[in-house]
Amino acid sequence: MSIFGVYGVKNAAQVIYFGLHALQHRGQEGAGIATFGEDGCCHHHRGTGLAGEVFGASQLAANTDSLGIGSTQYANKAKGGLNNVQPLFFHHKSGDLAIAGEGNLINAQEIEDCLENKGCIFQTSTDTELLANLIKKDGYEDRIFNIINALNMMEGGFAFAILTRNRIYAARDKYGIKPLAIAKLGDGWVISSETCAFDLVGAQYIRDIEPGEVVTVDHHGLRSNRYSQFQKHKVCSMEYFYIARPDSDIDGRNVHAFRKEVGRKLAEECPCDADIVVGVPDSGLSAAIGYAERSGIPYEIGLIKNRYIARTFIQPSQEMRERGVQMKLSAVRSIVKGKRIVLVDDCMLENEKADKKYDMRGSVLTQEDIKANIK
Repeated sequence: MSIFGVYGVKNAAQVIYFGLHALQHRGQEGAGIATFGEDGCCHHHRGTGLAGEVFGASQLAANTDSLGIGSTQYANKAKGGLNNVQPLFFHHKSGDLAIAGEGNLINAQEIEDCLENKGCIFQTSTDTELLANLIKKDGYEDRIFNIINALNMMEGGFAFAILTRNRIYAARDKYGIKPLAIAKLGDGWVISSETCAFDLVGAQYIRDIEPGEVVTVDHHGLRSNRYSQFQKHKVCSMEYFYIARPDSDIDGRNVHAFRKEVGRKLAEECPCDADIVVGVPDSGLSAAIGYAERSGIPYEIGLIKNRYIARTFIQPSQEMRERGVQMKLSAVRSIVKGKRIVLVDDCMLENEKADKKYDMRGSVLTQEDIKANIK
């Protein structure tokens, strides 16, 4: 999934729409946008399909709000359907809010069980709905304290954008597993899952949101709070190997440059006597170029990708993934026939360290901890 938020920019919905196009590779099952107007009313629209299929030009032009958030949806069998397309919108007497998020909570079931025992009823299977209920369980007048308490209850990798009628909160998990960055656009601000979206809308990158940090964007500017003292830079390896676009930077490192360097390392560790190096489109191409440069074996385009087939890894079922791969890739027969080929794909970039799970012992909340905090 992707997150894209805009504050203090005229026609925010249109800017968000272009941002979602840049982030379409992170989710193709659904898209949504939520904005707040000066009258305090939320304009919320979401649907299944690609961003270009969900939103119409006239619909976007009619929305002149200056702050909002959007999301593209990556679904699986358990979390598909329109109900799970974000942003989700919530009514509450203390103020309405919309939330978009991505990630995977390892204690989601424990939190849901405790909340249900307290009377909460869930309409979706998203971690975002859990966050909304955790925020609203506390009664602090200043919402940032409610958000900080809620984030401290959640374990795993996540990134969230929370929209109210006059501000946006953006948070990243304390391990930095999921990327999230912030930029300036004129006098306003932009938040995005990847920096590639900043270029499309003309925003200037400022910095990555730090692990364990929640930022507040409003008329005061940018304010920061650290909700956790347990902060680690442990970004998900799949972001660099597969998920992110090669023109994005994550925690100060360009994705394309990273993949090329891993390809060079692969050539050193796994030398081959071959005629050509071929990369598997798209995420394996940068690594294949790095392998070819270090090994001296010529790089060739041996596989062609059908541009009308969406990303297969993030399709909802294994059957759809396998069928999509058959439709997506075709060999350039005159190039590869009779050749000894080094075939580089993103799955080949992992090393033995990738199999070692990050040790979160001592930091994971038990169900007893959750029960004690959900009152």
